[in-house]
Amino acid sequence: MGEQLAFGDGDREDLAAAVQLANWRAFMAPVAEDAGAVAQHPEVARVALAILKVFAEHAGAHGLSKAEVVQALKGNPSGWPEELIDRRLAVLIRLGFLEPYLLKSHQDRYVVRPAGLAGALAAERLAEHGGVDELILLLDRARAVFDRSNPDPEAALDYLVSCRNALRVFALDLQRQIATGTTAELMESHRQHDHQGFTRQVKELNKLVTDRFSGDWALEEAGSALIEAEQFYRLQVMAAADKVLEQGGGSLNFDVLTVKEYDHAAVQGDVELLSQVGTALVADVPAVWIEPAQLLETVEGFAPRSRARVRPLVVEGDDEDEDDPLQWAEDAHAHLRERRRLRADELLAADEEVDLTQALYEAGWPAAASIITDVMALSDDPDEPYTVVVEEGLLADPEASVTYLHPLRLRRQNVPQRVDGGSDGF
Repeated sequence: MGEQLAFGDGDREDLAAAVQLANWRAFMAPVAEDAGAVAQHPEVARVALAILKVFAEHAGAHGLSKAEVVQALKGNPSGWPEELIDRRLAVLIRLGFLEPYLLKSHQDRYVVRPAGLAGALAAERLAEHGGVDELILLLDRARAVFDRSNPDPEAALDYLVSCRNALRVFALDLQRQIATGTTAELMESHRQHDHQGFTRQVKELNKLVTDRFSGDWALEEAGSALIEAEQFYRLQVMAAADKVLEQGGGSLNFDVLTVKEYDHAAVQGDVELLSQVGTALVADVPAVWIEPAQLLETVEGFAPRSRARVRPLVVEGDDEDEDDPLQWAEDAHAHLRERRRLRADELLAADEEVDLTQALYEAGWPAAASIITDVMALSDDPDEPYTVVVEEGLLADPEASVTYLHPLRLRRQNVPQRVDGGSDGF
């Protein structure tokens, strides 16, 4: 166990795979016979999940045979060879993940043991959040003990101590990574610890201790220790984020945030904060270097574009959703609505109401018609917080870029956010 995983500043996917493998090895350590009990690549867990899906979707009343499982996984998108699937089936059968339908010799039909399903789900949660989900489950189970009509003081104390110890373990691990880890490791760890509500859950649990066991010194002391552990854990999470921002900002490392987070910041972020992003950036057009050999190769391989119209090839695929015209139309409509919102926000800037007359003159024709179409479409949509007021007067100028138009005013209204989160907006 003296081997240490090399966590460098390389590709994020390689780092995430290495972290998953390290988490799975630690997860299996309490029940492992030796250090080689865990596979060396996270892909084997995906094979197990795929086998589990086959049993869930195709198994009959008497289970499935190994040949039926292999047949169902043929042509899988991951391209697993049949030899890998056979090897994983043999391991899952030997460990009891798959059980014979009948406990007889030469039995070739199998079913999934429920404990194996629980293990697969736990491995998936572990890969996503590094075990933090188990801490949430532990807090929920502790609360369930206090919600009973006659809660057992000893069981309640055991759960409080377990929650406190779990928080301490996670906090100490974060503290170690802050002191010794790289920026890439801290970014991966911070995403695993990106859970909201820990403070609220711990405070509610401590309130239950006071309400249900007032005067019990041991339980009240355990509740106070749990709050201290949560504060220590939250302090380490914030320190990890601060170090990532400090090092990433100093080195102009744009991998600090994901693409989705950058997109959300660009649309929803504060204008003054966004304006500070480019203050430390230096941009220069790179020189174009063309070797003579590359130029000759490009010229020799150049073929003039044919003016004859050629019928495009029809690509046949197994995925019907890619050619779904309804889905394509929905995606196109969502993209159009987003473009119109961005145009309306650009016209409004930071104001709640703006006169569009000057903007239409500056845009000219036919760009002015495009602006009018976009804002009118938003105004007619009841789910959008925009309103267009068309005044009765008519402006006519034969020399202007737009010869005649009615004055327009664009307003943005504060619409309460929907509780069910079903809006198409941001």
